[in-house]
Amino acid sequence: MPSPSDSSIRQRYRLGAVGILTLSALLFGVRLGDREIVSEELRFAEVSREMTLTGDYLHPTLNGKSYYDKPLGSYWLIAVASHVTGGVDETAARLPAAVAGWLGVLCVMLLGRKFYDARTALWAGAILATCFSFAMYSRRATADMETVTGTLAAVSLFAYCRERKSYAWVVGLWFIMGLTSLTKGLLGFALPIAVLGIFGIWSTVTELGTAGGIVNRYWTHNRWFFNWWTLLAVPLGVGVFLVPYVLSGWQSGLEDGLALVYRENVKRFFQPHNHTGPITTYVPVLFVLAAPWGLFLPTALWSRRDSTDADRLVKAFFWGLFLFFTLSASRRSYYLLPILPAVALLVARLMTTPMESLRPTSRRLLNLGYIVVASGVGFAGVLLLAPADFLPPPNDQLPPLPARPYFAIGWLLSVVMVISAIIRPQWRAFGTLAVTAAGLGFAFLVVLPATDDYRSRRSFVAGVNSAVSADPESLALYHARDLVFQLARPVPLLDFEQADEFHRVAAGGQVHWVIVRRRYLPQLSATATALILEEATYPWEGPDQLGDKMLLLKIVRP
Repeated sequence: MPSPSDSSIRQRYRLGAVGILTLSALLFGVRLGDREIVSEELRFAEVSREMTLTGDYLHPTLNGKSYYDKPLGSYWLIAVASHVTGGVDETAARLPAAVAGWLGVLCVMLLGRKFYDARTALWAGAILATCFSFAMYSRRATADMETVTGTLAAVSLFAYCRERKSYAWVVGLWFIMGLTSLTKGLLGFALPIAVLGIFGIWSTVTELGTAGGIVNRYWTHNRWFFNWWTLLAVPLGVGVFLVPYVLSGWQSGLEDGLALVYRENVKRFFQPHNHTGPITTYVPVLFVLAAPWGLFLPTALWSRRDSTDADRLVKAFFWGLFLFFTLSASRRSYYLLPILPAVALLVARLMTTPMESLRPTSRRLLNLGYIVVASGVGFAGVLLLAPADFLPPPNDQLPPLPARPYFAIGWLLSVVMVISAIIRPQWRAFGTLAVTAAGLGFAFLVVLPATDDYRSRRSFVAGVNSAVSADPESLALYHARDLVFQLARPVPLLDFEQADEFHRVAAGGQVHWVIVRRRYLPQLSATATALILEEATYPWEGPDQLGDKMLLLKIVRP
Protein backbone atom coordinates (compact mmCIF):
# COMPACT_ATOMS: atom_id res chain seq x y z
CA MET A 1 0.00 0.00 0.00
CA PRO A 2 1.33 3.46 -0.80
CA SER A 3 2.18 5.67 2.15
CA PRO A 4 -0.13 8.60 2.98
CA SER A 5 2.52 11.02 1.74
CA ASP A 6 2.71 9.25 -1.63
CA SER A 7 -1.06 9.30 -1.90
CA SER A 8 -1.15 13.01 -1.07
CA ILE A 9 1.51 13.78 -3.67
CA ARG A 10 -0.40 11.87 -6.33
CA GLN A 11 -3.64 13.65 -5.49
CA ARG A 12 -1.98 17.08 -5.62
CA TYR A 13 -0.35 16.16 -8.94
CA ARG A 14 -3.67 15.10 -10.44
CA LEU A 15 -5.43 18.24 -9.24
CA GLY A 16 -2.60 20.38 -10.52
CA ALA A 17 -2.58 18.60 -13.88
CA VAL A 18 -6.34 19.09 -14.25
CA GLY A 19 -5.92 22.78 -13.44
CA ILE A 20 -3.15 23.25 -16.02
CA LEU A 21 -5.05 21.34 -18.70
CA THR A 22 -8.14 23.42 -17.96
CA LEU A 23 -6.09 26.63 -18.22
CA SER A 24 -4.67 25.38 -21.53
CA ALA A 25 -8.10 24.56 -22.92
CA LEU A 26 -9.36 28.05 -22.06
CA LEU A 27 -6.25 29.80 -23.36
CA PHE A 28 -6.16 27.84 -26.63
CA GLY A 29 -9.83 27.22 -27.32
CA VAL A 30 -12.00 30.15 -26.22
CA ARG A 31 -13.18 32.62 -28.93
CA LEU A 32 -11.29 30.84 -31.72
CA GLY A 33 -13.75 32.03 -34.34
CA ASP A 34 -13.99 35.66 -33.24
CA ARG A 35 -11.15 36.80 -35.50
CA GLU A 36 -10.81 36.83 -39.27
CA ILE A 37 -8.71 34.20 -40.97
CA VAL A 38 -5.47 35.98 -41.92
CA SER A 39 -2.12 35.41 -43.63
CA GLU A 40 -1.10 31.76 -44.10
CA GLU A 41 -4.27 30.63 -42.31
CA LEU A 42 -6.17 31.42 -45.51
CA ARG A 43 -4.49 28.64 -47.46
CA PHE A 44 -5.21 25.95 -44.88
CA ALA A 45 -8.82 27.07 -44.44
CA GLU A 46 -9.62 27.43 -48.15
CA VAL A 47 -8.01 24.16 -49.28
CA SER A 48 -9.98 22.34 -46.59
CA ARG A 49 -13.19 24.15 -47.59
CA GLU A 50 -12.75 23.10 -51.21
CA MET A 51 -12.08 19.52 -50.12
CA THR A 52 -15.35 19.33 -48.22
CA LEU A 53 -17.15 21.09 -51.07
CA THR A 54 -15.97 18.70 -53.79
CA GLY A 55 -15.64 15.56 -51.68
CA ASP A 56 -12.14 15.03 -53.14
CA TYR A 57 -9.84 14.56 -50.14
CA LEU A 58 -6.81 13.38 -52.13
CA HIS A 59 -6.38 16.33 -54.49
CA PRO A 60 -5.89 19.63 -52.60
CA THR A 61 -6.87 22.74 -54.53
CA LEU A 62 -6.77 26.47 -53.88
CA ASN A 63 -9.38 28.28 -55.96
CA GLY A 64 -9.59 25.16 -58.11
CA LYS A 65 -5.83 24.92 -58.79
CA SER A 66 -3.67 22.08 -57.43
CA TYR A 67 -1.99 23.10 -54.18
CA TYR A 68 0.40 20.53 -52.68
CA ASP A 69 2.56 22.97 -50.73
CA LYS A 70 1.59 21.20 -47.49
CA PRO A 71 0.74 17.50 -46.93
CA LEU A 72 -2.84 16.33 -46.94
CA GLY A 73 -3.09 15.55 -43.23
CA SER A 74 -3.30 19.19 -42.14
CA TYR A 75 -6.31 19.72 -44.41
CA TRP A 76 -7.97 16.50 -43.29
CA LEU A 77 -7.85 17.60 -39.66
CA ILE A 78 -9.67 20.83 -40.49
CA ALA A 79 -12.22 18.87 -42.52
CA VAL A 80 -12.83 16.63 -39.50
CA ALA A 81 -13.18 19.68 -37.25
CA SER A 82 -15.78 21.09 -39.64
CA HIS A 83 -18.13 18.27 -38.62
CA VAL A 84 -17.94 19.63 -35.06
CA THR A 85 -18.50 23.27 -36.02
CA GLY A 86 -20.97 22.70 -38.84
CA GLY A 87 -18.68 23.83 -41.64
CA VAL A 88 -15.18 25.03 -42.50
CA ASP A 89 -15.18 28.34 -40.67
CA GLU A 90 -12.65 30.18 -38.54
CA THR A 91 -13.22 27.90 -35.55
CA ALA A 92 -12.89 24.70 -37.57
CA ALA A 93 -9.70 25.95 -39.21
CA ARG A 94 -8.07 26.67 -35.83
CA LEU A 95 -9.47 23.80 -33.77
CA PRO A 96 -6.83 21.18 -34.79
CA ALA A 97 -4.03 23.51 -33.66
CA ALA A 98 -5.80 24.12 -30.34
CA VAL A 99 -6.22 20.39 -29.73
CA ALA A 100 -2.58 19.76 -30.71
CA GLY A 101 -1.43 22.45 -28.28
CA TRP A 102 -3.51 20.94 -25.48
CA LEU A 103 -2.08 17.48 -26.18
CA GLY A 104 1.41 18.99 -26.19
CA VAL A 105 0.88 20.32 -22.65
CA LEU A 106 -0.32 16.87 -21.56
CA CYS A 107 2.69 15.16 -23.18
CA VAL A 108 5.25 17.48 -21.62
CA MET A 109 3.76 16.86 -18.16
CA LEU A 110 3.94 13.10 -18.69
CA LEU A 111 7.54 13.44 -19.82
CA GLY A 112 8.40 15.62 -16.83
CA ARG A 113 6.76 13.07 -14.50
CA LYS A 114 8.77 10.26 -16.09
CA PHE A 115 12.09 12.10 -15.90
CA TYR A 116 11.84 14.01 -12.66
CA ASP A 117 8.92 14.38 -10.25
CA ALA A 118 5.33 15.61 -10.02
CA ARG A 119 6.30 19.19 -9.18
CA THR A 120 8.63 19.50 -12.16
CA ALA A 121 6.01 17.94 -14.41
CA LEU A 122 3.41 20.52 -13.39
CA TRP A 123 5.84 23.36 -13.92
CA ALA A 124 6.75 22.03 -17.36
CA GLY A 125 3.09 21.94 -18.38
CA ALA A 126 2.39 25.41 -17.01
CA ILE A 127 5.48 26.91 -18.65
CA LEU A 128 4.73 25.39 -22.05
CA ALA A 129 1.09 26.52 -21.94
CA THR A 130 2.14 30.09 -21.15
CA CYS A 131 5.01 30.42 -23.64
CA PHE A 132 3.84 33.30 -25.80
CA SER A 133 4.36 31.69 -29.20
CA PHE A 134 3.09 28.26 -28.11
CA ALA A 135 -0.19 29.80 -26.99
CA MET A 136 -0.38 32.01 -30.08
CA TYR A 137 0.17 29.19 -32.58
CA SER A 138 -2.26 26.98 -30.68
CA ARG A 139 -4.85 29.54 -31.80
CA ARG A 140 -3.67 29.71 -35.42
CA ALA A 141 -4.86 27.72 -38.44
CA THR A 142 -1.51 26.24 -39.45
CA ALA A 143 0.18 22.84 -39.13
CA ASP A 144 2.96 24.06 -36.81
CA MET A 145 1.43 22.84 -33.56
CA GLU A 146 0.86 19.38 -35.01
CA THR A 147 4.60 19.24 -35.74
CA VAL A 148 5.46 20.42 -32.22
CA THR A 149 3.23 17.87 -30.51
CA GLY A 150 4.11 15.03 -32.90
CA THR A 151 7.83 15.54 -32.24
CA LEU A 152 7.17 15.69 -28.49
CA ALA A 153 5.05 12.52 -28.65
CA ALA A 154 7.82 10.63 -30.46
CA VAL A 155 10.43 11.67 -27.89
CA SER A 156 8.03 10.80 -25.04
CA LEU A 157 7.41 7.31 -26.44
CA PHE A 158 11.17 6.77 -26.66
CA ALA A 159 11.64 7.95 -23.06
CA TYR A 160 8.95 5.63 -21.71
CA CYS A 161 9.87 2.53 -23.72
CA ARG A 162 13.60 2.60 -24.43
CA GLU A 163 14.51 0.33 -21.49
CA ARG A 164 12.09 -2.44 -22.48
CA LYS A 165 13.54 -5.75 -23.61
CA SER A 166 11.23 -5.89 -26.62
CA TYR A 167 11.58 -3.20 -29.26
CA ALA A 168 8.14 -3.67 -30.78
CA TRP A 169 7.36 -0.12 -29.60
CA VAL A 170 9.52 1.32 -32.40
CA VAL A 171 6.64 0.48 -34.75
CA GLY A 172 4.60 3.04 -32.84
CA LEU A 173 7.52 5.48 -32.91
CA TRP A 174 7.78 5.42 -36.71
CA PHE A 175 4.00 5.49 -37.03
CA ILE A 176 3.92 8.72 -34.98
CA MET A 177 6.68 10.19 -37.13
CA GLY A 178 4.76 9.27 -40.28
CA LEU A 179 1.55 10.88 -39.01
CA THR A 180 3.43 14.01 -37.94
CA SER A 181 5.07 14.29 -41.36
CA LEU A 182 1.67 14.01 -42.97
CA THR A 183 0.69 17.36 -41.41
CA LYS A 184 3.59 19.61 -42.42
CA GLY A 185 6.33 17.57 -44.09
CA LEU A 186 9.40 15.44 -43.44
CA LEU A 187 10.18 17.36 -40.25
CA GLY A 188 8.06 14.71 -38.57
CA PHE A 189 10.86 12.24 -39.27
CA ALA A 190 13.87 14.57 -39.19
CA LEU A 191 13.32 16.20 -35.79
CA PRO A 192 12.85 13.07 -33.62
CA ILE A 193 15.75 11.36 -35.42
CA ALA A 194 17.95 14.41 -34.74
CA VAL A 195 17.05 14.31 -31.03
CA LEU A 196 17.53 10.57 -30.59
CA GLY A 197 20.68 10.54 -32.70
CA ILE A 198 22.38 13.26 -30.62
CA PHE A 199 21.25 11.56 -27.41
CA GLY A 200 22.84 8.29 -28.59
CA ILE A 201 26.13 10.02 -29.46
CA TRP A 202 26.15 11.98 -26.19
CA SER A 203 25.46 8.87 -24.09
CA THR A 204 28.23 7.01 -25.92
CA VAL A 205 30.77 9.78 -25.34
CA THR A 206 30.00 9.96 -21.61
CA GLU A 207 30.93 6.29 -21.29
CA LEU A 208 34.27 6.44 -23.10
CA GLY A 209 36.86 4.37 -21.31
CA THR A 210 34.34 1.93 -19.84
CA ALA A 211 34.32 -1.75 -20.68
CA GLY A 212 32.71 -2.85 -23.93
CA GLY A 213 34.29 -0.49 -26.45
CA ILE A 214 32.88 2.53 -28.25
CA VAL A 215 31.19 0.54 -31.03
CA ASN A 216 29.29 -1.66 -28.59
CA ARG A 217 28.30 1.37 -26.52
CA TYR A 218 27.05 3.23 -29.58
CA TRP A 219 25.10 0.14 -30.65
CA THR A 220 23.56 -0.17 -27.19
CA HIS A 221 22.47 3.47 -26.99
CA ASN A 222 20.90 3.33 -30.45
CA ARG A 223 19.03 0.07 -30.14
CA TRP A 224 15.83 1.98 -30.90
CA PHE A 225 17.06 1.84 -34.50
CA PHE A 226 19.40 -1.17 -34.58
CA ASN A 227 16.82 -3.90 -34.01
CA TRP A 228 14.74 -6.26 -36.17
CA TRP A 229 11.50 -4.36 -35.57
CA THR A 230 12.94 -1.42 -37.52
CA LEU A 231 12.61 -3.47 -40.72
CA LEU A 232 8.83 -3.33 -40.23
CA ALA A 233 8.62 0.09 -38.59
CA VAL A 234 10.43 2.18 -41.22
CA PRO A 235 8.33 1.03 -44.20
CA LEU A 236 5.19 1.54 -42.12
CA GLY A 237 6.12 5.11 -41.12
CA VAL A 238 7.25 6.07 -44.61
CA GLY A 239 4.15 4.44 -46.08
CA VAL A 240 1.84 6.46 -43.81
CA PHE A 241 3.40 9.59 -45.29
CA LEU A 242 3.69 8.54 -48.94
CA VAL A 243 0.52 6.52 -49.59
CA PRO A 244 -1.80 9.59 -49.76
CA TYR A 245 0.52 11.16 -52.34
CA VAL A 246 0.61 7.96 -54.39
CA LEU A 247 -3.18 7.65 -54.30
CA SER A 248 -3.54 11.33 -55.19
CA GLY A 249 -1.19 11.00 -58.15
CA TRP A 250 -2.89 7.82 -59.31
CA GLN A 251 -6.32 9.46 -59.13
CA SER A 252 -5.41 12.75 -60.82
CA GLY A 253 -2.51 11.73 -63.02
CA LEU A 254 -0.39 14.53 -61.50
CA GLU A 255 3.01 14.24 -59.83
CA ASP A 256 2.91 17.66 -58.17
CA GLY A 257 2.72 16.23 -54.67
CA LEU A 258 6.00 14.33 -54.51
CA ALA A 259 7.79 17.05 -56.48
CA LEU A 260 6.77 19.62 -53.88
CA VAL A 261 7.73 17.25 -51.05
CA TYR A 262 11.25 17.25 -52.47
CA ARG A 263 11.30 21.02 -53.02
CA GLU A 264 9.80 22.00 -49.66
CA ASN A 265 11.56 19.41 -47.47
CA VAL A 266 14.85 18.39 -49.04
CA LYS A 267 15.90 21.11 -51.47
CA ARG A 268 14.74 23.87 -49.08
CA PHE A 269 17.17 22.61 -46.42
CA PHE A 270 20.15 23.23 -48.72
CA GLN A 271 18.91 25.66 -51.40
CA PRO A 272 15.83 27.58 -50.25
CA HIS A 273 14.00 29.78 -52.70
CA ASN A 274 12.79 32.06 -49.88
CA HIS A 275 12.85 32.45 -46.08
CA THR A 276 16.61 32.85 -45.82
CA GLY A 277 18.45 34.57 -42.99
CA PRO A 278 21.81 34.71 -41.19
CA ILE A 279 23.05 31.68 -39.29
CA THR A 280 22.47 33.60 -36.02
CA THR A 281 18.74 34.01 -36.77
CA TYR A 282 17.50 31.71 -34.02
CA VAL A 283 19.56 33.12 -31.14
CA PRO A 284 17.34 36.17 -30.50
CA VAL A 285 14.27 34.44 -31.92
CA LEU A 286 14.41 31.74 -29.24
CA PHE A 287 13.94 34.27 -26.45
CA VAL A 288 10.94 35.82 -28.19
CA LEU A 289 9.27 32.49 -28.94
CA ALA A 290 9.68 31.33 -25.35
CA ALA A 291 8.76 34.68 -23.75
CA PRO A 292 8.77 35.29 -20.87
CA TRP A 293 10.35 31.96 -19.90
CA GLY A 294 13.17 32.42 -22.37
CA LEU A 295 14.63 34.90 -19.87
CA PHE A 296 15.46 31.94 -17.63
CA LEU A 297 16.81 29.65 -20.35
CA PRO A 298 20.50 30.68 -20.04
CA THR A 299 20.32 29.91 -16.33
CA ALA A 300 18.62 26.57 -16.99
CA LEU A 301 21.29 25.53 -19.47
CA TRP A 302 24.13 26.64 -17.19
CA SER A 303 22.85 25.87 -13.71
CA ARG A 304 23.18 22.15 -13.00
CA ARG A 305 26.53 20.62 -12.19
CA ASP A 306 25.24 17.03 -12.45
CA SER A 307 23.82 15.49 -15.62
CA THR A 308 21.55 12.48 -15.35
CA ASP A 309 20.38 10.33 -18.22
CA ALA A 310 17.11 12.28 -18.22
CA ASP A 311 18.97 15.60 -18.29
CA ARG A 312 20.96 14.42 -21.30
CA LEU A 313 17.82 13.49 -23.24
CA VAL A 314 16.17 16.86 -22.49
CA LYS A 315 19.30 18.74 -23.52
CA ALA A 316 19.61 16.55 -26.62
CA PHE A 317 16.01 17.55 -27.37
CA PHE A 318 16.99 21.20 -27.10
CA TRP A 319 20.36 21.18 -28.86
CA GLY A 320 19.33 18.66 -31.51
CA LEU A 321 16.51 20.88 -32.75
CA PHE A 322 18.46 24.11 -32.35
CA LEU A 323 21.36 22.77 -34.42
CA PHE A 324 19.05 21.22 -37.03
CA PHE A 325 17.23 24.48 -37.72
CA THR A 326 20.42 26.55 -37.52
CA LEU A 327 22.19 24.35 -40.08
CA SER A 328 19.21 24.54 -42.43
CA ALA A 329 19.67 27.23 -45.08
CA SER A 330 15.96 28.08 -44.84
CA ARG A 331 15.29 30.02 -41.65
CA ARG A 332 12.11 31.58 -40.35
CA SER A 333 11.25 32.43 -36.75
CA TYR A 334 8.34 30.05 -36.22
CA TYR A 335 10.27 27.07 -37.64
CA LEU A 336 11.84 26.81 -34.18
CA LEU A 337 8.54 26.19 -32.38
CA PRO A 338 9.22 22.43 -31.82
CA ILE A 339 12.02 23.37 -29.40
CA LEU A 340 9.58 24.87 -26.87
CA PRO A 341 8.75 21.61 -24.99
CA ALA A 342 12.48 21.17 -24.34
CA VAL A 343 12.67 24.79 -23.11
CA ALA A 344 9.71 24.12 -20.80
CA LEU A 345 11.39 21.04 -19.29
CA LEU A 346 14.72 22.83 -18.82
CA VAL A 347 13.16 25.87 -17.15
CA ALA A 348 10.82 23.69 -15.05
CA ARG A 349 13.88 21.82 -13.77
CA LEU A 350 15.37 25.18 -12.81
CA MET A 351 12.21 26.36 -11.05
CA THR A 352 12.19 23.28 -8.82
CA THR A 353 15.90 23.47 -7.96
CA PRO A 354 16.70 25.01 -4.53
CA MET A 355 18.36 28.39 -4.95
CA GLU A 356 21.24 27.45 -2.63
CA SER A 357 22.27 24.57 -4.91
CA LEU A 358 22.80 26.89 -7.88
CA ARG A 359 26.14 28.36 -8.86
CA PRO A 360 26.63 32.04 -7.96
CA THR A 361 26.53 33.01 -11.65
CA SER A 362 23.30 31.03 -12.08
CA ARG A 363 21.70 32.82 -9.14
CA ARG A 364 22.61 36.19 -10.61
CA LEU A 365 21.21 35.23 -14.03
CA LEU A 366 18.02 33.95 -12.41
CA ASN A 367 17.55 37.17 -10.45
CA LEU A 368 18.18 39.18 -13.60
CA GLY A 369 15.37 37.29 -15.34
CA TYR A 370 12.97 38.13 -12.51
CA ILE A 371 14.03 41.79 -12.65
CA VAL A 372 13.21 41.94 -16.37
CA VAL A 373 9.79 40.36 -15.74
CA ALA A 374 9.07 42.83 -12.94
CA SER A 375 10.15 45.73 -15.16
CA GLY A 376 7.87 44.50 -17.93
CA VAL A 377 4.92 44.43 -15.54
CA GLY A 378 5.68 47.99 -14.46
CA PHE A 379 5.99 49.32 -18.01
CA ALA A 380 2.73 47.59 -19.01
CA GLY A 381 0.92 50.31 -17.10
CA VAL A 382 1.55 52.70 -20.00
CA LEU A 383 -1.14 50.80 -21.92
CA LEU A 384 -3.70 52.49 -19.71
CA LEU A 385 -2.88 55.76 -21.45
CA ALA A 386 -4.41 56.83 -24.74
CA PRO A 387 -2.09 56.09 -27.71
CA ALA A 388 -1.91 59.84 -28.46
CA ASP A 389 -0.22 60.33 -25.07
CA PHE A 390 2.85 58.20 -25.73
CA LEU A 391 3.06 57.04 -29.38
CA PRO A 392 4.46 59.04 -32.32
CA PRO A 393 2.39 59.71 -35.48
CA PRO A 394 0.68 57.96 -37.15
CA ASN A 395 0.39 55.38 -34.35
CA ASP A 396 -0.93 58.06 -32.04
CA GLN A 397 -4.27 57.55 -33.79
CA LEU A 398 -4.56 53.90 -32.80
CA PRO A 399 -7.69 53.02 -30.80
CA PRO A 400 -7.30 52.79 -27.02
CA LEU A 401 -6.86 49.45 -25.28
CA PRO A 402 -10.19 47.60 -24.96
CA ALA A 403 -11.65 46.78 -21.54
CA ARG A 404 -9.29 49.23 -19.83
CA PRO A 405 -10.99 49.04 -16.41
CA TYR A 406 -10.41 45.27 -16.32
CA PHE A 407 -6.85 45.71 -17.51
CA ALA A 408 -6.28 48.32 -14.80
CA ILE A 409 -7.47 45.91 -12.11
CA GLY A 410 -5.32 43.11 -13.49
CA TRP A 411 -2.28 45.38 -13.76
CA LEU A 412 -2.65 46.57 -10.17
CA LEU A 413 -2.93 42.97 -8.95
CA SER A 414 0.18 42.10 -10.98
CA VAL A 415 2.09 44.97 -9.38
CA VAL A 416 1.03 43.69 -5.96
CA MET A 417 2.23 40.22 -6.98
CA VAL A 418 5.62 41.64 -8.00
CA ILE A 419 5.99 43.52 -4.72
CA SER A 420 5.06 40.37 -2.80
CA ALA A 421 7.68 38.41 -4.74
CA ILE A 422 10.32 40.98 -3.81
CA ILE A 423 9.43 40.57 -0.14
CA ARG A 424 9.10 36.77 -0.39
CA PRO A 425 11.56 35.42 -3.01
CA GLN A 426 9.98 31.96 -2.84
CA TRP A 427 6.92 33.45 -4.59
CA ARG A 428 8.86 34.69 -7.63
CA ALA A 429 8.31 31.69 -9.87
CA PHE A 430 4.59 31.45 -9.12
CA GLY A 431 4.20 35.21 -9.51
CA THR A 432 5.80 35.06 -12.96
CA LEU A 433 3.41 32.27 -13.94
CA ALA A 434 0.33 34.07 -12.65
CA VAL A 435 1.19 37.38 -14.32
CA THR A 436 2.03 35.64 -17.61
CA ALA A 437 -1.16 33.57 -17.68
CA ALA A 438 -3.28 36.63 -16.94
CA GLY A 439 -1.50 38.70 -19.58
CA LEU A 440 -1.86 36.06 -22.29
CA GLY A 441 -5.51 35.52 -21.41
CA PHE A 442 -6.24 39.23 -21.73
CA ALA A 443 -4.28 39.50 -24.99
CA PHE A 444 -5.80 36.48 -26.74
CA LEU A 445 -9.32 36.49 -25.33
CA VAL A 446 -10.00 40.23 -25.09
CA VAL A 447 -7.59 42.36 -27.13
CA LEU A 448 -7.25 40.33 -30.33
CA PRO A 449 -10.99 39.72 -30.78
CA ALA A 450 -11.56 43.44 -30.21
CA THR A 451 -9.06 44.35 -32.94
CA ASP A 452 -11.23 42.47 -35.41
CA ASP A 453 -13.50 45.54 -35.43
CA TYR A 454 -10.69 47.26 -37.32
CA ARG A 455 -10.16 44.50 -39.85
CA SER A 456 -11.87 45.45 -43.06
CA ARG A 457 -11.96 42.27 -45.14
CA ARG A 458 -15.30 40.94 -43.92
CA SER A 459 -17.16 44.19 -44.57
CA PHE A 460 -15.44 44.55 -47.95
CA VAL A 461 -16.48 41.02 -48.97
CA ALA A 462 -20.06 41.74 -47.89
CA GLY A 463 -20.03 44.82 -50.09
CA VAL A 464 -18.62 42.83 -53.03
CA ASN A 465 -21.28 40.14 -52.72
CA SER A 466 -23.99 42.80 -52.70
CA ALA A 467 -22.55 44.65 -55.71
CA VAL A 468 -22.11 41.59 -57.94
CA SER A 469 -25.18 39.67 -56.77
CA ALA A 470 -26.84 39.95 -60.19
CA ASP A 471 -23.78 38.64 -62.05
CA PRO A 472 -21.52 36.71 -59.62
CA GLU A 473 -20.03 34.39 -62.26
CA SER A 474 -18.24 37.28 -64.00
CA LEU A 475 -16.19 38.28 -60.94
CA ALA A 476 -12.41 37.79 -61.24
CA LEU A 477 -9.39 38.23 -58.98
CA TYR A 478 -6.10 39.93 -59.76
CA HIS A 479 -3.41 39.19 -57.15
CA ALA A 480 -6.27 38.85 -54.69
CA ARG A 481 -6.47 35.11 -54.03
CA ASP A 482 -6.48 35.84 -50.28
CA LEU A 483 -10.20 36.67 -50.55
CA VAL A 484 -11.26 33.25 -51.85
CA PHE A 485 -12.06 31.90 -48.37
CA GLN A 486 -14.18 34.91 -47.37
CA LEU A 487 -16.00 34.94 -50.72
CA ALA A 488 -16.84 31.23 -50.22
CA ARG A 489 -17.97 30.62 -53.79
CA PRO A 490 -19.20 27.13 -54.76
CA VAL A 491 -17.02 27.18 -57.91
CA PRO A 492 -13.53 28.65 -58.51
CA LEU A 493 -13.17 32.26 -59.61
CA LEU A 494 -11.05 33.43 -62.51
CA ASP A 495 -7.71 34.26 -60.95
CA PHE A 496 -5.04 36.33 -62.73
CA GLU A 497 -1.44 37.20 -61.91
CA GLN A 498 -0.36 38.39 -65.38
CA ALA A 499 -1.73 41.67 -66.78
CA ASP A 500 -1.67 40.53 -70.42
CA GLU A 501 -3.84 37.53 -69.66
CA PHE A 502 -6.32 39.67 -67.72
CA HIS A 503 -6.62 42.27 -70.51
CA ARG A 504 -7.24 39.54 -73.08
CA VAL A 505 -10.00 37.90 -71.06
CA ALA A 506 -11.56 41.23 -70.11
CA ALA A 507 -11.64 42.30 -73.77
CA GLY A 508 -13.47 39.06 -74.60
CA GLY A 509 -16.29 39.97 -72.23
CA GLN A 510 -15.80 37.09 -69.79
CA VAL A 511 -15.06 39.43 -66.87
CA HIS A 512 -17.34 42.22 -65.71
CA TRP A 513 -15.88 42.75 -62.24
CA VAL A 514 -12.40 42.39 -60.80
CA ILE A 515 -10.99 42.56 -57.28
CA VAL A 516 -7.43 43.85 -57.29
CA ARG A 517 -4.90 44.57 -54.59
CA ARG A 518 -4.21 48.33 -54.57
CA ARG A 519 -0.48 47.98 -55.26
CA TYR A 520 -1.26 46.20 -58.55
CA LEU A 521 -3.89 48.68 -59.76
CA PRO A 522 -1.52 50.42 -62.26
CA GLN A 523 -1.05 47.11 -64.07
CA LEU A 524 -4.74 47.15 -65.10
CA SER A 525 -4.69 50.63 -66.65
CA ALA A 526 -4.93 49.23 -70.19
CA THR A 527 -8.51 48.11 -69.45
CA ALA A 528 -11.11 50.78 -68.73
CA THR A 529 -12.50 50.31 -65.22
CA ALA A 530 -14.58 52.18 -62.67
CA LEU A 531 -13.94 52.01 -58.93
CA ILE A 532 -17.02 50.60 -57.20
CA LEU A 533 -15.80 49.71 -53.72
CA GLU A 534 -12.57 49.93 -51.73
CA GLU A 535 -11.50 48.29 -48.52
CA ALA A 536 -11.55 50.62 -45.53
CA THR A 537 -8.29 52.22 -44.41
CA TYR A 538 -7.16 53.61 -41.06
CA PRO A 539 -4.79 56.49 -40.25
CA TRP A 540 -2.20 54.30 -38.53
CA GLU A 541 -1.70 51.97 -41.50
CA GLY A 542 1.62 52.25 -43.33
CA PRO A 543 2.42 52.02 -47.05
CA ASP A 544 2.67 48.22 -47.09
CA GLN A 545 -0.70 47.80 -45.40
CA LEU A 546 -2.32 50.33 -47.70
CA GLY A 547 -0.83 48.58 -50.72
CA ASP A 548 -2.50 45.33 -49.63
CA LYS A 549 -5.98 46.86 -49.50
CA MET A 550 -8.51 45.41 -51.96
CA LEU A 551 -10.50 47.33 -54.59
CA LEU A 552 -13.58 46.24 -56.55
CA LEU A 553 -13.55 47.51 -60.13
CA LYS A 554 -16.19 47.27 -62.82
CA ILE A 555 -15.10 46.78 -66.41
CA VAL A 556 -16.33 49.71 -68.48
CA ARG A 557 -17.63 48.71 -71.91
CA PRO A 558 -17.59 51.22 -74.81
